[in-house]
Amino acid sequence: MMTDPAANPSSRLMHASTAHRRGVGLAMAIVTTIVAALQPVALRYGALKTDPLIFATIAVGAAAVVAASVLGYTGEIKVLMRRDYAPRLFVVSMTGTLATALLLIYGLRRIDAIAGVLLLESEPIYSLVLAMLFLRERPSGRQIFATATILGGIGSVFGASRVFSPFYAAAMVILTPLFWQSSHVLALRLMPPLRPLCMAGARYIYSALVLFVIVLVAHRGAFTQSVEVEVLLAGSFTGAVVYFIGSLSWYGAISRLSLAWTTALVIPGVPLLSMGFAIIFLGERPGPREVAGVLIAIAGVALLVTGIDASRVSPFEAAEATHQPLA
Repeated sequence: MMTDPAANPSSRLMHASTAHRRGVGLAMAIVTTIVAALQPVALRYGALKTDPLIFATIAVGAAAVVAASVLGYTGEIKVLMRRDYAPRLFVVSMTGTLATALLLIYGLRRIDAIAGVLLLESEPIYSLVLAMLFLRERPSGRQIFATATILGGIGSVFGASRVFSPFYAAAMVILTPLFWQSSHVLALRLMPPLRPLCMAGARYIYSALVLFVIVLVAHRGAFTQSVEVEVLLAGSFTGAVVYFIGSLSWYGAISRLSLAWTTALVIPGVPLLSMGFAIIFLGERPGPREVAGVLIAIAGVALLVTGIDASRVSPFEAAEATHQPLA
């Protein structure tokens, strides 16, 4: 006789735990979407106000200060220096923060935030390819079709002249998601045993140190020059909220949900918010073609999230990432 799983207390507990994990992951994905929508606007603002390298250093430095404070409070700061983790954490930091911060801010100095947001929609391609190659996540036909719909919507606006003007700046922006996704794949192999908090902290602390050295070498007088209070506030907000909170919520999401599914949920939701932020804070205006492309992309997202299982699929991915701080 077959036993009804619903009548089994351990089965009910397992289902409740799975539902809770998915719910927390979805909430973190939503936070990530909002914060990610601010990133192109904040970096575009900083790139126009001061030297991009200086603004990147201020922002990443602010994120590092917040991360170090939180990790010091939890007692996990020493985990970042362990020889069995430090080399891999350093690589995650260089790919996920240093490379992306510099590529994005220098690219956004020459192209507007709305065009930058559209170029960043290339991320689902990188996500699917890397997830298949390294995480052995197998996308379904529906997922591939939905992602193609999303990218079709973004591709429909590529004919707009400002998207690729100048080309090198657009290339810098469109390459940024490749480094983001590469760092996410590396990070997933460290969670567990590391918590999302450790991953976010390592990304900014290591990158802040490297950026500090770069500024000392490339701009020896930078730290003696006065920086406008407005720029300091914008850089601090970018670091503490856009970078640190964004990374923490992202790692919390992908430690509970599929990397490709989470990316496909977050990335198309960003343009609508980013366009709103760009209109409010930068005075930019999207054209009809850009709006139409985003609406097509949103239709692809609706197709995706109504038919794809958000659960992480491999045994090591299914492990809970939240645990007691490492000693």
